[in-house]
Amino acid sequence: MKRIISLGLCLGLLMLATGCGQGDEKGGGEAVTGAVKWFDSLNGDEMEWDGYRECNLEQFPGVTFCWYAEKVQAVTEDEILPLYYGMPIWSVYFCDLDGDGKPELCSTVSFGSGIIDQRIAVYDYAVGESYELSDRANFDFQLNMNDDSLIVEKRIYMQDEIIESGELVLVDGALQIKGE
Repeated sequence: MKRIISLGLCLGLLMLATGCGQGDEKGGGEAVTGAVKWFDSLNGDEMEWDGYRECNLEQFPGVTFCWYAEKVQAVTEDEILPLYYGMPIWSVYFCDLDGDGKPELCSTVSFGSGIIDQRIAVYDYAVGESYELSDRANFDFQLNMNDDSLIVEKRIYMQDEIIESGELVLVDGALQIKGE
């Protein structure tokens, strides 16, 4: 039943959508070069616990990306495709990590029950691949921006001090932190 309601809601929103954000918060349709923030609830944007956000990109015509606190999905007139889950998904950035000219969706997500960690989830919609940067109960990871670069901050699990920071890169099918 939730799936049917979500499908109806997202399809209705697809018809109204003109860009990224809630309603028309940010313009959409522009090409993504470098990293672009859709939203980041850990760095100043409000968390919409019971809401949703949607975004359209010119690189993916006919697709609306929908964010809910617990999931990100791609909606077309033919299907709703779940991309990844979190508890919650704190942020979504767009960044072309593989150099194909089409941005990947990159997020800081919390994951777990009892032991909860923060990790990086990336989805390459162009090829249908997902990637993760995590080290459960050892380290937490969080995305941030520096100019137009997408930066990963690595911390010891449940600590505030950043122990490593660098650009998020995709090398040989694995997410890594590019050192400075």
